[in-house]
Amino acid sequence: MAHAIRMPALGQSSDEMKLVQWFKPVGMHVVEGEPLFEAESDKTTLEVEAAATGTLLEVACQPGDIVPSGTVIAWLGEPGEAVPSTGASASKAPAPRSSPVPAEARVTPPEGRVQATPAARTLAREHGVELSGLLGTGPEGRIERRDVQGFVDNKVSGAGSATAGSAVAGASGAVTAAPGEEPVPPHRQAIARRLARAAQVPHFSISKTIDATALRRLAGEVEGLTITHLLLQAVSAALLDHPTLDRTWSEAGPSYRRLGRGDVGLAVASADNLIVATVPCPAKLGLEQLALTVRRAAALAREGRLTQEFSGPVAVTVSNLGMFGVDRFEAVIDPDQCAILAAGQIQDRPGVMDGTVRPVAQLDLTLSVDHRVADGAAAAAFLVTVSDRLERSERSRT
Repeated sequence: MAHAIRMPALGQSSDEMKLVQWFKPVGMHVVEGEPLFEAESDKTTLEVEAAATGTLLEVACQPGDIVPSGTVIAWLGEPGEAVPSTGASASKAPAPRSSPVPAEARVTPPEGRVQATPAARTLAREHGVELSGLLGTGPEGRIERRDVQGFVDNKVSGAGSATAGSAVAGASGAVTAAPGEEPVPPHRQAIARRLARAAQVPHFSISKTIDATALRRLAGEVEGLTITHLLLQAVSAALLDHPTLDRTWSEAGPSYRRLGRGDVGLAVASADNLIVATVPCPAKLGLEQLALTVRRAAALAREGRLTQEFSGPVAVTVSNLGMFGVDRFEAVIDPDQCAILAAGQIQDRPGVMDGTVRPVAQLDLTLSVDHRVADGAAAAAFLVTVSDRLERSERSRT
């Protein structure tokens, strides 16, 4: 029986993605786990692997199509096998819509998303180049790495204008701003839209100060291990113990979307951007494996190249600003999640131990929660579980 290939859903991004390219042509044999196609959201580019082995029988979407998450976009099966209809009844989602870009204005496609390769985005971030101001030389105006490099080279050499392959867009479609102002880049526009949605979420916050003595000691015992890693692991374990928090609110119904896997989101800051990478169930990882996994997830997030492994839906995200000297803060809940845990820096503060005042390593934790999903008592129980695990940090933990 033919296997349906659907556009994936990113729990912390748009509910639709742009199909960038197919890695396999129709009629070619595909092995499970092989890269099959590339898709692009408002924050990242995702390389999607084949979920089954078979021949690529049919594709229902073409590069440039804007496709709602969950839509059937292709079929895998035996050569010559008939496939079901890829209409709305099969996909349970609206049909994809194409995004043609006029030849004279191939700078910013619909939805304000600049077409650019991941390599071009990485180079642009490194040099502070705004992609919306470049004209691309790739297919359908896609900005290539050479376009960014050409602009950088011209800028360094003091050239008054860019080459044809890296021209600064003007009347042809670039974002412009009045004197004293600057245009808002597409990724910041995406963040602004999500924050506006987040402002509508009825939420509350609770805080707890913990003894971080054991936590700090453990982080120093394992090479590459940080407080953030241990926070992720503690939150994951608490989600497995408190499934009420490992779910999200859905307006459809309304209903709860139960996740139940203990996956945790990690807020990653990168070049004026904020991306949430999914860390698969940190509670089930050993400390060395945890450090390696988080390192990979963070690196891919900063490059805008999250894979399926690190882009699934999560209910709770960890945001740690302690490395910036922040003591305590309240983080904004992603509108598609249930809660977010904010952590500051570990500080030595006066504390009473065995009747004596002495310095005690302390860490402030603040949990912000979607009140539609969980009440104060459930949130408090969850935070206590997180806190107890952190205070009992031990090297033998798995």
